[in-house]
Amino acid sequence: MAKLWISLGLLWGQVSLPLSRLVWYANGRVYWVREAVVPLPERKLVVKLPGETPPIGPLVQPEYRIHRWSLNPDTLLRTPFSLPPHLEGFLRQHIGASVWVSYLAGSEWEETVGVLEGVFPEGILLRKATGEKVWLPTKLLQGVRVEGGGTRREVHGAWRLVLETDTTLPAARVAVAGWDTLPPWQAYHTLRLLGPTRVALTTWTSLPPLPETAYPVELYLLQRNTDSTTLSWHLPLQKITAGSSTHILLLQTEIPYTELYRALLPDLIESLDPLTIGQWKGGAERSLQLLNTEKTPIPLGQALLLDEGGLPMAEGTLPAIPPTTTGYFLLAPIPTLQLRLQESEVRREKLRDPAAGTQVTLSGTLRIQNGSPKEVRLLVEKPITGIPLQDKLGFARAVPLPERRGPNPRYTLTWELLLRPGATETLDYTYEVLLPTR
Repeated sequence: MAKLWISLGLLWGQVSLPLSRLVWYANGRVYWVREAVVPLPERKLVVKLPGETPPIGPLVQPEYRIHRWSLNPDTLLRTPFSLPPHLEGFLRQHIGASVWVSYLAGSEWEETVGVLEGVFPEGILLRKATGEKVWLPTKLLQGVRVEGGGTRREVHGAWRLVLETDTTLPAARVAVAGWDTLPPWQAYHTLRLLGPTRVALTTWTSLPPLPETAYPVELYLLQRNTDSTTLSWHLPLQKITAGSSTHILLLQTEIPYTELYRALLPDLIESLDPLTIGQWKGGAERSLQLLNTEKTPIPLGQALLLDEGGLPMAEGTLPAIPPTTTGYFLLAPIPTLQLRLQESEVRREKLRDPAAGTQVTLSGTLRIQNGSPKEVRLLVEKPITGIPLQDKLGFARAVPLPERRGPNPRYTLTWELLLRPGATETLDYTYEVLLPTR
């Protein structure tokens, strides 16, 4: 397919390598590869690469060596319509037109001209100026050239790459890579409740319009997660049509969910030197906790939530959810949960080494009141600066965080509990923080 594309380009006097791979980041940064099998009549090859950004250069190939190469700004002519991905599609656009056809005769290429009267899967029918009709089998066709007709042409920026190679082969695979910037790709989700514990998830990706048709393209979509890891999706053999957005189905599955309230509490230590402790009161966010049971990550994107009857319930943003992890989709808040958080110093002592500083023990109390007429599942997450005392955390889980604050590590305390209607709950915890020496 790629070889035929280049043959057409040679007959038009313009060789442009088609896209074969796109590594597309969510911020619009793109790494691309263009490649095709092209003839090497004189071991010197000239190709054009669309785009304003210069490519990195040719990629190493096993069947030949590159003696030297050069890269210079150039332009590329394009017609308003997209080049079809196969020869039959191109020919069908020009039935009744006068065409020049290149075909294989033995081991040589020959060219003939005539009016294209028919296009069939087995071959094409030409009528020459003398009235003679010529049948050319599809397997012998090498390329087609159509001129005239007043077709409007557009000039686009490009780069001219000249390759001088060392090979005895009549053709070679040329691959060129580079970086560019395109509009960002986006993800869209539809969530439909199937019951109290399952939801149907459909995820589409939307690629913005590109200036050229590319098929088949090996597509990689990448997205940066909140923890600085990168999530990726491999979509082989995609077709991208010039001038229009491309929508690709990425995921269609059922996953479990739990409706819960989620409270993200602050770290109450405002300053270590001098030690300053604040207070906090507020509510909790109502959300769906979604567990990604698939091997494929769920990308960050806009989401529409439907009830079991297919009617819209909520719109919002679904975060990126790696496999085997959970993510939260926010629902409309109901101000029925009230939380109050307070911490106080209970002990202070200087360490034996004066340069080590002072160790302070802090005690925290979280009071929760459920004013709802129904039972509520609540997830509470509280970051702390210091080391939690495991025997004074109750049923809280302590998970270390990667960052530090001064000489102290950081942890997240997590509680998950069920609150009956009108119930009040009190949670206590204790941790130690090291104050720096003044």
